Amino acid sequence: MKRILLGMLLLCVLPLAASIDEDSAMANALSGLSLLSHSVADYRISPVMNLSGFCTNYYRPFNSPDISIFGLHNAIRLKHLYVGIGNSYLHHADYTRHNPYLNAHFSVLGLSVGATGHMVYDSVADEDGEYAWYYDLGAALKSGDYAAEMKLLRSNSPIQQVAYSLKGKLGEDLDAAIGFVSQRDEKDYYRVAVSAYLHRFITLYGSWQNDPNRFGMGLQVNPGKWSIMYSIRSHTALDPGHAVSLDIYW
Repeated sequence: MKRILLGMLLLCVLPLAASIDEDSAMANALSGLSLLSHSVADYRISPVMNLSGFCTNYYRPFNSPDISIFGLHNAIRLKHLYVGIGNSYLHHADYTRHNPYLNAHFSVLGLSVGATGHMVYDSVADEDGEYAWYYDLGAALKSGDYAAEMKLLRSNSPIQQVAYSLKGKLGEDLDAAIGFVSQRDEKDYYRVAVSAYLHRFITLYGSWQNDPNRFGMGLQVNPGKWSIMYSIRSHTALDPGHAVSLDIYW
């Protein structure tokens, strides 16, 4: 009974942001439009990131001091093969959730195809934990400054999503992406995002989605081999969510 009551409480809070946790600073700023992301943390929301490096991130949903999400993510490249591994950990005084994952995808001549396996483990207070297994599938086609992506996330789960997105260049220092998300048990929605290079070391990100109507914004400082980013994302009924990420590239 304790698990049911606490689970209902958390489910009433967390999915108000998105059915799939978009808890990296980049995903928080971009409303989950991974085509504009440059963080390996977003292998959690796309099986075809084509990135290598390391990321650690912190997310506070709706500025709640009682719930925190921490993440560690790593990816390497072996010629045409990318392998990513990581874990996201949600902490609450009476509830914890781990989401370790393993990704593998191939990229040849601009075409990428990949898959990610997720294990979700949650536990309530002093009760035994429970496990669940899900997977993601994705494909992307990139040509110069333009790209298209299609992905199936958390297949066969209550939060299953199918997402479609397109990316293009609006100007020399301005990229944009649009997307549509179809959800199994929630309303479908649209989203748009932009990234603007303000300086050689500074990039500004912004996004909007409908239903619920939400805005995201983030600022990244990137001297070259590493970057630090802060982002904020609004909600119509709750306080904004805040995220910070540190990325190292190789």
